[in-house]
Amino acid sequence: MTIGCSGPVAHFGLARAPFRSGESVLVRGAAGSIGIMAVQLAAREGASTIAVTTSSAERGKLLQDLGATVVLDRSCAGDSVAEFDVVLDVIGGPDVPLVLDRLADNGRMVAAGVVAGFPPPDFGLALVRSFQRSRSYASFSLDTVPVEDRNRVRADHLAAAARGQLRSVVHDVLPLDQAADAHRRMDAGEVFGRIVLTVG
Repeated sequence: MTIGCSGPVAHFGLARAPFRSGESVLVRGAAGSIGIMAVQLAAREGASTIAVTTSSAERGKLLQDLGATVVLDRSCAGDSVAEFDVVLDVIGGPDVPLVLDRLADNGRMVAAGVVAGFPPPDFGLALVRSFQRSRSYASFSLDTVPVEDRNRVRADHLAAAARGQLRSVVHDVLPLDQAADAHRRMDAGEVFGRIVLTVG
């Protein structure tokens, strides 16, 4: 279910931009299950550049093994690729205005999560100040996608995984009674991919 849950969010989040083959993509918060799927899907669909933000060089290497071509730190600093056509963001939080400034002309940023909290109330000023560059920001929730469409994409991803074209990344497998520890580890940023909880 790691692919079945996160894959549709990544797929429809990129589609919301919309992402097109040949464009550059930045996946913010790429070490989580949604980000990992977004990296693979962007590679599969022909992105020219796939940049990721992550907290360590080790995680960056793991993401490069999945298709990332550029690794940035959490602030999006330190790279020669200055701007991106599409940003898929699962982080949110106070740095959203900085990330909006990494959008190219006609660039689109899609928020598919806010694990670091909501952006600051005035984050839209970054878009208004660059009005002549036609940048845009949108939010996305899988709840807005019809169930039949979710199931169609989920089936496609599971079939691709069976063919070895998509990979699920499981950080750990724990019994259900350790769910609190799993959440603590995820909140602390210790998890690459997903923790699977088992019953029995």
